[in-house]
Amino acid sequence: MTDGSTRRGRKDDPSLTGRLQSAMVRALAHHGYEPVRLDNLANAAGTSKQAIYRRWSGKQDFALAALQTALFQIPAPGPERTNTAQDLYRLIFGYRTALNSDLGKALLHVRTVPIFGTLFTEFEDEIRFHIRQCLIATPFEQDLQAKTALILGLIWQDLFDLHFGRGGLDDTRLESAIYLLLGLTAPRSSAEQSPLPGL
Repeated sequence: MTDGSTRRGRKDDPSLTGRLQSAMVRALAHHGYEPVRLDNLANAAGTSKQAIYRRWSGKQDFALAALQTALFQIPAPGPERTNTAQDLYRLIFGYRTALNSDLGKALLHVRTVPIFGTLFTEFEDEIRFHIRQCLIATPFEQDLQAKTALILGLIWQDLFDLHFGRGGLDDTRLESAIYLLLGLTAPRSSAEQSPLPGL
């Protein structure tokens, strides 16, 4: 897979490469992979089809590079290691924010297309790494693999709900899901708290 760094022909214009990749992500988000036409993407980016072929060998290479560039620019906050639940919340919220866009919708549209399999594996491995960073050397390290799989599933389900379902998890439900996964009792909201002292 190419990241667009090896070019043929004229000198590369990074802004044009960025516009082309953004056009590809938008097209994947709105139409999926098969209907995407390079002529349309070139027009959307204000260039020619030849400009695409100077950067990528074809539609598949172009689509992979566009998604890879976008995915691996998602900033994943490192754990602060003072509150595991808060570290997980910040991590999931960061992915949720980045994927509540054309990028997230594009991923959902191409998730089952075989040519994107390796890209999804790499992306999920990146997420798993960050989840493990939040959990390792904490009291919640037991069953690390299972917890990592559950959090990854939560991210994908939330992404689907954001784009095609009920709108995804709100802050309270996301916090509750994290506490449940860690085996903790979620803090009660002030409206639910008993007015009686000591309760």
